[in-house]
Amino acid sequence: MSETGNVSYLIENRIIFTPDTQSLARVAQPNQQIKLKHSASLCLLLLIQHRGQVVSQNELLEFGWGKNHRQVSFNAFYQSILSLRKSLQQLDLEQPLITTIPRKGLIIQESFDIQAIETPESISSSGEESVAPDTVTEELLPGTPRQSLFTTAEIIMATLTLIICALILYPWQASDDYFSDYIKASKTPTDCQYYFNNDASNFSRHTAFVDKNPGLCQSNKFIYITTYPESKKLSVLVCHSPMKARQENACQSVYYPRYDS
Repeated sequence: MSETGNVSYLIENRIIFTPDTQSLARVAQPNQQIKLKHSASLCLLLLIQHRGQVVSQNELLEFGWGKNHRQVSFNAFYQSILSLRKSLQQLDLEQPLITTIPRKGLIIQESFDIQAIETPESISSSGEESVAPDTVTEELLPGTPRQSLFTTAEIIMATLTLIICALILYPWQASDDYFSDYIKASKTPTDCQYYFNNDASNFSRHTAFVDKNPGLCQSNKFIYITTYPESKKLSVLVCHSPMKARQENACQSVYYPRYDS
C-alpha cells in the first residue's frame, strides 16, 4: 500500500490504524496489534478517506479487491466487513465506527475524530519484522561459481507436491462456509427461514427481534441474525437464497448498533 506512505490514522485519540502494516492498535499499547485482512484494511482506508460520505458496496469492492472485484461474492464481502467490525469492537470504541446505510453502502460519520499522523516507530518497526522473511547471506570467495540451491529434479518434485496438496485441500476450502454454524430457527411467525449465530448463550434477542419485525420477511427470504444477550449490537442479513461458499447471492445487510429488544 505504497500510496499511504508512512501515514497512520488516529481514531478518537484511542486507536491507531496503520494501512502500511494493515493493523489496528490502542494508543496506549502500540505493540499489541490486531492484524486485518488485506481487503478489510483497504475498505477501512477508503471509508476513512471519505469520512462523512456514504461509500457504496461497488466502490468498496473495487478498492478492496482491485481488478478481481467482479468475482467476489457478497458472502466474501460481508465476511470481510464483519471481521473488520469485530476487530474494531475489540478496541472498545464508545460507538461503532462503521454504519450501514441500507441499500446505499457504508459510512464513517463525520462526528468521529480521525487525524492523519506519522506512523509511530514502534508500529512501523514491528510491522516490518512481521512481514520480512528471514534471509541468510552467504559470502563467496572471488571467482567461486554460485550454485543453485535446488536441482531440477528437486524443483519438479516440489512443484508436483504443491499441486497434489492443492488438489487435496481445495474441496475442504470450498466447503468452508462462514454461515454453516448458524442454527436454523424451528418456529417463526412467517414463512421465511431464520438462522441464528450459534455462539450466543441463548436466542432470546433473536426471537424477540423476529417477533417485532415480521415485515423483514418477504417472498420466502433467508434471514441471518447475529446478536448476543449481553450486547445491544444486532446485525441482519436478508438473502434470496441460503448463504453458501462460492455461490452467488443477492443480500441486504442491516446493522443496529443499539437495538433494544
